[in-house]
Amino acid sequence: MRRENQAIQRNQFEAEKKVAVADTSIQNLQRTIAQIQEEKNQRQAQLQQLEADKKIKEEELQDKKTSLQQLQDQHEFTKEQILQTQSLLEGLRVTLAEENRKLDSKKNEHDLLKSLIDSMEGYPESVKFLHKNPNWNHEAPLLSDIIYVKEEYRAAVENVLEPYLNYYVVNNLEEGLQAIHLLDDNKKGKANFFLQDKFTSFDAMHQPEGTIPALDVVEIDGKYSNLAKHLLGNVFIAENEEALRNSNGAVVLEKTGKYVKGKYSLTGGSVGLFEGKKIGRAKNLEKLIEEIKAQEIVVSELKATINTRQNEVVAFNEQLKENAIKQIQQDINNLTNHVFSLQNKTENLVHLEETSTKRVEDLQEQLEANHDAISSTRDELDKFNTQLEELGERVQLIEQDYAAAEQEYNFATATFNDSNLQFTKQQSKVSALKQEFDFKSNQLNSLKVEIETSSAQLNEASGSITETAATLSELEALVITLLHTKDEEEKKES
Repeated sequence: MRRENQAIQRNQFEAEKKVAVADTSIQNLQRTIAQIQEEKNQRQAQLQQLEADKKIKEEELQDKKTSLQQLQDQHEFTKEQILQTQSLLEGLRVTLAEENRKLDSKKNEHDLLKSLIDSMEGYPESVKFLHKNPNWNHEAPLLSDIIYVKEEYRAAVENVLEPYLNYYVVNNLEEGLQAIHLLDDNKKGKANFFLQDKFTSFDAMHQPEGTIPALDVVEIDGKYSNLAKHLLGNVFIAENEEALRNSNGAVVLEKTGKYVKGKYSLTGGSVGLFEGKKIGRAKNLEKLIEEIKAQEIVVSELKATINTRQNEVVAFNEQLKENAIKQIQQDINNLTNHVFSLQNKTENLVHLEETSTKRVEDLQEQLEANHDAISSTRDELDKFNTQLEELGERVQLIEQDYAAAEQEYNFATATFNDSNLQFTKQQSKVSALKQEFDFKSNQLNSLKVEIETSSAQLNEASGSITETAATLSELEALVITLLHTKDEEEKKES
């Protein structure tokens, strides 16, 4: 009710104002009839000038609107590019984290393998002694260092070559004898040697059906090819047990190392955790170095790509012309107001050209036109508000999606870090157990050597005791004989 009352009061006020304006206009008209003709001439000149000014301002206004539309299109396009680039950045960062994990894994594997190679873990004392002894060809490789086997066949091939992995590969007999003399002089045990110049020919056997030659899954330098043929030329790898029945005297391996079939023997069972880990350490280290270099290139390229994308986002942000858009919008508002002002002046002059009896109707039409103009302007404002609300809702949805994705990413990162920590702990336990196993094995070997030495000394002492007993017996007999002789001589003298 209060609102209705206020509306009536406003309408009454407007009506009174319109009546007052109309009365004033009539009175002014009566006083200015004499001046109408002179003012008409002046108004014609003013109308021409106003039309020219209006045309110029309308052209400027249209140019501003075109510029505004172009800037707004560019602004929206740039925002979309920023969102797309940020999405790409998230994917690239996830990929970088994964590739960094792979790189760290390979580096850790490299460090562990290099440590085993440098310390010659698992090799006898004699091999360690010769490894860096400059008094012979200490650069001669071990068999385990010159052969590289594809990973899926390592356990199988190692089962065949295991007795020979600690063998040094020397050029000839003289080098082997030189190493043996060194071991003997320094009491460092015994070592085994392959003599390269003795491997000159090889008679290949028929390949059993359903197998592949072991030589096809190994890599070895050309100068050692005859040695490889000697060791693996008659060795074949089977996919299943059917090949065992038609081996024709060849050595047949199961690809995972489960069994080895010789001409008259069969060996097999479960595959140990560390089987296949000794063969090809040096070659594996070389390949790891190459893989690490390749992985570092991948990581570096990813970082460069991420940096490029980040620079793109910065560049896109610089392309956002929010201030320019606001300035043009202000210019458009000013020009629109100016055009409306010119239009109003023109209409006022036109109205003044009409008779005083038409002036009220002209003013009413102008009022209705203004209402229509305001209505259209309000419709445009509502449309803009609706668009802003829709844009706000879209931004809110995007922020919610981003927050959910960030939460999932943080959860995945925490899960990965926990799993990686558990893996590191288990790996440390495995390394400790392996070191303890190697220590006990070395103790056992040392005790065996001491037992053999003590047995030899015992046998030698037993032999000495036997010889001494025999000598004593002979001396006792001699003493008895001498006593008898003495007694007989004394009897003869008496």
